[in-house]
Amino acid sequence: MLSRPLASLALLAGILPAVPACAQGRLSEKASVMQQVAGTTITIEYYRPVARGRTPLGGVVYWGENWTPGANWATTVAVDHDVRIDGSLLPKGTYGLWAVVQPDSWVVNFHRRARRFHTDRPDSSDVALRLVVRPDSGPATEVLTFDFPDVSSTKTTLRFRWGTVVVPLRISAMAPPLGLIADPVTRRAYVGRYEAETLPDGLRMGLEPGRARVDIAESGDTLVWNELGRSGKGDRIVLSTAGDDAFTWARRDSTGQFWNEPGVTVSFSRTDGRPTGFEVEMESGAVASRGTRLP
Repeated sequence: MLSRPLASLALLAGILPAVPACAQGRLSEKASVMQQVAGTTITIEYYRPVARGRTPLGGVVYWGENWTPGANWATTVAVDHDVRIDGSLLPKGTYGLWAVVQPDSWVVNFHRRARRFHTDRPDSSDVALRLVVRPDSGPATEVLTFDFPDVSSTKTTLRFRWGTVVVPLRISAMAPPLGLIADPVTRRAYVGRYEAETLPDGLRMGLEPGRARVDIAESGDTLVWNELGRSGKGDRIVLSTAGDDAFTWARRDSTGQFWNEPGVTVSFSRTDGRPTGFEVEMESGAVASRGTRLP
């Protein structure tokens, strides 16, 4: 016969539900990492398996296996503008990331169907981009990791690490086309000299205090913003159309391409149908400076 305490424990064991394993945390936790470059946002969502003393590649993952670099649901890569990865075009979209892994080379596939469980291996029918990538090696990484170790004005590297295997994917943002005003009469209406003043929100963002002169001129079929700043230094920027009387700033890089300045909008006001002033608005909605047309 069971003693009273043991009988009570047996009764509880029979009526209390088992605690699910997920209440103790997943073995592979979900993660995401995001990087912006030249106005393009790159987002990786994935699950992070842990080595736990095992050999990740060639052990946990067999050589020649078609594997999503992660666990549970397939790893996804999202880009909100077209990019080039290792020189090849990947259009704007969200993709499932899979790879056929070998010691000396990986075949990396970006699949159009992004949402897929890791055991539901895809075929080649929906591959948007296929790359052959040579893996590298580095210090041992216990938890599978994606990161962006370097970023420039137009480029970044998406890096995979697990165990001692490192796989870099070099991503280049593609310069968006300039928004031009084809009609010369409409374009020339903005041409003139303006006086700009830094507003309190601009001061809080670190802009120089005081007033500056802005000359807006034509250069072929584009409008150019020539600003003589408060410090006496000039700044030449191309205006790219972003709507009625609205423009973004665009700057030329060392290769001659123009890149839109993220988060800056110049909106013109009109009097009697003629542009007579502007506001420079930041992505947050704060107005950094205001300009008035000079006679």
